[in-house]
Order: sequence, then structure tokens, then C-alpha cells
Amino acid sequence: MEKLAREVDQFFQEHLKQYQALIEVLRLESGFITKMDVQSLWAATSRKKEIAAAMATARRTFLLSLETQGIDHGMEGIRFSLSRLLEILPLSRKMKSTLEKQRIAINTAMDELKQVADANQRNIREYLGVIDGVISTVTGAVQPKSYASNGTTGRTQSFYGARIGSPATTSLIRAQV
Repeated sequence: MEKLAREVDQFFQEHLKQYQALIEVLRLESGFITKMDVQSLWAATSRKKEIAAAMATARRTFLLSLETQGIDHGMEGIRFSLSRLLEILPLSRKMKSTLEKQRIAINTAMDELKQVADANQRNIREYLGVIDGVISTVTGAVQPKSYASNGTTGRTQSFYGARIGSPATTSLIRAQV
């Protein structure tokens, strides 16, 4: 039981480190978005893929280790759940309590990761909208207004394809130029 507890503890620590590494890459990526540094964005994307692949490999290895120890977990890599894992492990309450603290830290890191990723996506949409507005202004492209079924102004198609940014952003740019 001690060996299993150490193995789970080590897996949780590694999992947390990987999430923290992803968060760090996303924070760096945020700066690259602001600077519009495309080369660094590609490098960040490659790094995120490497970390995600390492996480998937570690998860598969850990689940295989549980299977070899005769622990039926019923989880594949996609349906992996730390909560479920703690429920099925044959460990003492004290050990599970310690691991539960780590699970909470991992979930907190996952939440932070989601928040940073969402912020980066919003930034990308905003910056692409700004670029679209600048190009539309420079080329003199006129965009017809479109209306939603309830009669309010909706998003319009850009002269260059699907509008990424908000109409207010691009309208503001046109007004200032």
C-alpha cells in the first residue's frame, strides 16, 4: 500500500508540474499575442503540444501500472478522473486525505489554465479584429450592416472573410483613422 501511495503521489506531483508548465507557456503566449510575434507563437504551440503529449504518456503509463498491480480503474486516457482515481484506490484515509490535497491543487491549476487560455483566445480575436479593421480602412472596403432575427445589428462579414473581432472595435478604428 505504501508503494502505491508513493506512486500516486509521484504521479500527482508530475501532473501538477505539467499543468504549471502549460500555464507558464500560455502566459508567455499572451505576451507574444500582444507583440504579434508569430514565430514565438508557433514555438509556444509546439511546446504546448510537447507538454500535452508528455501528460498523455504519463497518464497511460500510470494507468498501465495500476492494471499490472491488479487495480481495475475502468479509465482510459480520455475519461481520466483524479476524483475517481482516489475513490477506487485501496489506500488508507490518511493517505487519501494527503492525495486529496494534491488533487485540489491540480484542479486549481486546471482552472487557472482554462482562464489564461480563454484570455488568450479573447486577445487573439481582438487583435485579429483590429487587423481586419485596419485593412478594411486602408482598402476602403465598405461593410454592409446585417441584422439578427430580433432586429438588432449583428456581426457582419468582413471584406476579407469571417469577422473575428467585434464590430465596435473595427468601427472605432475606422473612426480614428
